[in-house]
Amino acid sequence: MVAQLRWPILGIIVPCVLIAGIGYGSHLFVLRHSLSHQKQIAFEVSLSLLWISYLFAIHVDPGYPPDNFEPRPGEWRRWCKKCQNYKPERSHHCKTCNRCVLQMDHHCPWTYNCVGAKNMGHFMRFLFWILVNTGFVFIELSKRAMEFYEDRNLPAYLIDKKELVAVIVLLPLDIFVNFAILILFVRCLSNWVFKGMTQIEQWEHERIESQLHTERMWLQIRKNYIHLHGHEMPVLTSWNQNARFYSEDRGSEEEADELDYVEDVDNASSEYHQKTSVVPQDFTIDDFVFPYDLGIVKNAINTFNYPWMWLFPWTSVRQSGYRFEKNEYAEDDQVGLPWPPDGGHQEYAPDPDIDLDNLDVSELRNLRQLKKRLDPRSKLDRKDWVNGLGETLGDYGVDLDAEDVENDQLVMIK
Repeated sequence: MVAQLRWPILGIIVPCVLIAGIGYGSHLFVLRHSLSHQKQIAFEVSLSLLWISYLFAIHVDPGYPPDNFEPRPGEWRRWCKKCQNYKPERSHHCKTCNRCVLQMDHHCPWTYNCVGAKNMGHFMRFLFWILVNTGFVFIELSKRAMEFYEDRNLPAYLIDKKELVAVIVLLPLDIFVNFAILILFVRCLSNWVFKGMTQIEQWEHERIESQLHTERMWLQIRKNYIHLHGHEMPVLTSWNQNARFYSEDRGSEEEADELDYVEDVDNASSEYHQKTSVVPQDFTIDDFVFPYDLGIVKNAINTFNYPWMWLFPWTSVRQSGYRFEKNEYAEDDQVGLPWPPDGGHQEYAPDPDIDLDNLDVSELRNLRQLKKRLDPRSKLDRKDWVNGLGETLGDYGVDLDAEDVENDQLVMIK
């Protein structure tokens, strides 16, 4: 969860104190006694790159929408009530910066800046150099701690008291910083590179998955589909469900005929279910196509630029931040809606079947009913929904008061 600081200036002071304390403190009291001159220079160069990366992460803006922006056909027409402008896809209004941010990931209190399309690389380089420096300090201080332990029986006057105190104080602090930053680094890297998502989009992905079994979700998706395409949504089928029928080894001819028969029965059952229910049968979150995931290589290049430029502090990104390339699977998406498919808004749909006070699990006939009855998040609005870590959309810095989701519309495809 993103920290909320009472005094924002502390978000800059605390990292500066930690960087200077761990970096220069360990060098002054420990490393200068045990490292060669060349290693000390290399460490100071690495520490300088950390400061430069931090400066870029603070100073470089995340990217802001152009004035009088107009969404393209097939995109959400989302109006920002505070900026008085349409928001490009993947953009959100930051309540701290008080501006709409392109491809907003989150507002970082430790850089007093949003992380968005234009400065994701700078933010990740900042985290990377923290890990490099704290990792190096951890190794060297651990070696010195082991030496102190081995010399524990020596007379006290033979022990450098200042160095001992520095190791005792700085080593646990260094471990804490390294561990905390490692978690954030892995989380950002996993989302940006391996999924092509911002942390906000990952949050939206979890929200849709948790409410995918609800009528209110699918009523909104079907309404959006009709508005965009001008006709009813077709019968949806799960590619994962049918994958078993198309394996290379189908066995004998009799087994193949039996599988074909089972497939026909399942398809007929699915069509009947969707004619009698607004919720598609066996349709999972994996059947949605997230259009901005271009694969690991392209995701990395779009975020950090080409590999040979990744470690240069001044490296900029290659994308505009308001027009995005879609992957090849987007055209085959059965739902055929921009992300998120419900537009972040669901109209209220009463469900008379739910009675949590008199819940009898033995009466439940399918997983959908069980999930609906047991998950209290099923009926929560987007502004109140929390993910598995207890994070709301506001915890990422999004200003929900600036959104006008009830009047958001899709731009018709001509």
